[in-house]
Amino acid sequence: MADSKSDSIEGMPHLPTDTERGTKEGVAEVFPDHAHLSVGDIFRGTAEVPPTPFEQKAALINEEIDKFGFGKYQICIWFLCGFGYFLDLAWAQGVGLGATAIYQEMGVPAGKEGLIYTCANAGLAIGALGFGIITDIIGRKWAFQITCLITSVFGMLLAAPKYNYGAICGIYFLSSIGLGGNIPIDATIALEFLPQKRRAMVSLLSMWQPVGVVVASGIAYGTAAKYRCDTTLPACNAVADGAPCCTVSMNMGWRYEYIIIGAMTLAVFAARFFIFKFYESPKFLLSKGKEQEAIDVLHKIAKFNGQPAPTLTVEMFREIDRANGVDPDAEASGSHAKNVVAGVIKSVGHLKGLFFNKLELFIFALLALAYMGDYWSFNLAGSFLPIVLLKNNVSTGQTTVTDTYREYVYIYLPGVIGAILALFSVQMPLLGRKWSLVLSAALQGLSMAMYTQVKTTAGYVGLNALEYIMQTYFNAVLYASAPELFDTTYRASASGMLSCLGRLAGIAAPFAGQAYLAESSAGILWLGAGGIWLSSFVMIFLPVEMRNRQMY
Repeated sequence: MADSKSDSIEGMPHLPTDTERGTKEGVAEVFPDHAHLSVGDIFRGTAEVPPTPFEQKAALINEEIDKFGFGKYQICIWFLCGFGYFLDLAWAQGVGLGATAIYQEMGVPAGKEGLIYTCANAGLAIGALGFGIITDIIGRKWAFQITCLITSVFGMLLAAPKYNYGAICGIYFLSSIGLGGNIPIDATIALEFLPQKRRAMVSLLSMWQPVGVVVASGIAYGTAAKYRCDTTLPACNAVADGAPCCTVSMNMGWRYEYIIIGAMTLAVFAARFFIFKFYESPKFLLSKGKEQEAIDVLHKIAKFNGQPAPTLTVEMFREIDRANGVDPDAEASGSHAKNVVAGVIKSVGHLKGLFFNKLELFIFALLALAYMGDYWSFNLAGSFLPIVLLKNNVSTGQTTVTDTYREYVYIYLPGVIGAILALFSVQMPLLGRKWSLVLSAALQGLSMAMYTQVKTTAGYVGLNALEYIMQTYFNAVLYASAPELFDTTYRASASGMLSCLGRLAGIAAPFAGQAYLAESSAGILWLGAGGIWLSSFVMIFLPVEMRNRQMY
């Protein structure tokens, strides 16, 4: 998480300063020999603790990855992780746009229309938690590939049910389990393969989310909106035989849409599994004691990039062990049975480093509140904003299907600007990760509060676009910064748990907003703004600024 030592210890190889590595603007890094956890450290973001032997070894891997630069392998990783971000909101938007046709065809009563979204959020939460933990046990490689496979297979199966809304909800739940693991895993993988100076590029991955929304909207415009029943026709299971109704053959558009998005997801899986040779994260291998395998991966990446072979050796890791009073030979000895049992216990207990380290636990608690406030806020906005505006006689301007889809482009495509803002702000000395989080969350809340003053269609579209820019800005920084703050041993698990808590808050938010809806008040908007302002407030106390620190 925080910096480790660079002071040479007698008998241990020299750990290069950042002047030599070029990772900290020429300022030499000095690892602390005692904890810095004062109130002043917390506000300045300078809290740190002495490094563990693992972190000292990870520093050597960082040095080798820094030598690679942003090479061919890193570029491929960035794009493949970006496709994961793309799919995250492409599915959410795509299913949302096809849902009305499903309701009509299957005669879904108004009280059960939200079931598909509840199932999706439950699947996303379980996927984030499950795949986050699994990724820290079995490795990044298989989780990186299987999430897209699960999403694509069950996503295309959404087109299969006839007159069975429950089956659609169940299948979408299973598809969402794969989708839920995407962002926590993708951000983790990108961070572990990028050089230290290019970690800010992980923030830019969020630009793929608004692109996913716009592409999904375009697909829906050409399928779900085109090939569907007349909206006045009832469901066939609600009328007598022979009466005019919405038949499956007349309403194939939403099925075409889901198959196309599912095929795109399958293409991403194929790119990750068949086309690109993905190597296991060296830091993950190091965390599991597979030091030689970690070095072997570095050699393979160097060869892929056309770079000189790494100079790192296992003996350098052994010297770090000996300098810290660990006998590497004794650690490797013992019966095979004992090693297997110890391995199982270690896998199950890998989270103890998160929950028994006071600094890490404090960071996790703050980020949990930030995630929950974030998901709470944008779920309230997504669920109730159009309804609130209609109750206040503000037209959304969606008088035709074309107008509706044109507005999706106007509102969501500018979200790319938010990711670009994140890319630059996290690298600015006065902002960095910490104050970018505080600022972006505050601005997102402000844009939500400004909705209370909307009186025109232009105001609706403009403020919706502004809110989405700020939402993307905050999420870009949050999704990239959270994994940075945790060690490799439990990085994916922590990210998955945070995403899961956010999803749960998102599920609860509409129930809290329902009371204000009955009053036709702006209370829902203030409730949403309050959630994201809570995120902004708690980030003030984030004790670690990662802009000038190594990530382990």
